[in-house]
Amino acid sequence: MTSQPEQGIKRELSLGEVLSKTFELYRRDFTKYFVLFAVVGVIIGVFTTLARQAIVIPTLPANPTPQQVSNWFPSFFGALVLFVAVIFIVSVVFSPIAQATAIKLASEQIEKGHAEIGTSVRLAVSRLPWIWALSIVVGVIVILGLIALIVPGMILAIMFSLAFPVLLIENKGVLESMGRSRELVSHRWLKTFATFLVLGIVIIVASAIVSAISGPLGVAGLVVSGLLSAFYQPLTPILLTVYYYSNLARITPPPTSQVPTSALTTAQAGMKFCPTCGTQVSSATICFQCGARLN
Repeated sequence: MTSQPEQGIKRELSLGEVLSKTFELYRRDFTKYFVLFAVVGVIIGVFTTLARQAIVIPTLPANPTPQQVSNWFPSFFGALVLFVAVIFIVSVVFSPIAQATAIKLASEQIEKGHAEIGTSVRLAVSRLPWIWALSIVVGVIVILGLIALIVPGMILAIMFSLAFPVLLIENKGVLESMGRSRELVSHRWLKTFATFLVLGIVIIVASAIVSAISGPLGVAGLVVSGLLSAFYQPLTPILLTVYYYSNLARITPPPTSQVPTSALTTAQAGMKFCPTCGTQVSSATICFQCGARLN
């Protein structure tokens, strides 16, 4: 008999446990994640290939005259803008759907032990306008922080790193999701940075391998790259979801039913416990662990 996976994340996970849980969820429903990102990657690759063939970007002849340069620039700029616009529109529509679907799949796995890809896709599509709005707001804030000074930009990126899981799992608005993300990562800035740094290294290595394989294939390489990228792209939304639940467990006090019975039975021994989280306290009037007022 196979044992059922434990549902829920009931305590804060270490960095190693976050990574381990991420790969565990990925392996458990590998087919769903791979098919999801493979389909999106191939769609984007096909559109990019078609755009390259349909939109001819003019080139300058050798040793051009000023008149040739003057005639070339408007057509070059127009073709380039059209090409970028096509790729941007396709990416903006399909990539967020894949990312949001993966977050919802991972959330369902954690909470229920199983996930339905159809339900997750429908939720992602229904929340697409909010995903776009959140992407724009967070993107602008982080970019401005990076332009002003690198460190503030990195801090802002860390601060709002869990906004997308909040948006999808807690069904909050844009500003509420940003505020909730800041609450979740508070007092865990270094751990959050380290978590995403490790993930970033994994993604960079995997991306380099895919580029080395698909680069020599020419035009077909775009489709092959989209297909191979589906092997590692799900890791980011899955890790975001795992880290969200890890921090949620950290800041959420346990139910009263889970408070140790010693909190109720050891008063005669001179020991005092918080009635909310069960932490042993001294003669203070407020619990230093959860902030609850003590009698």
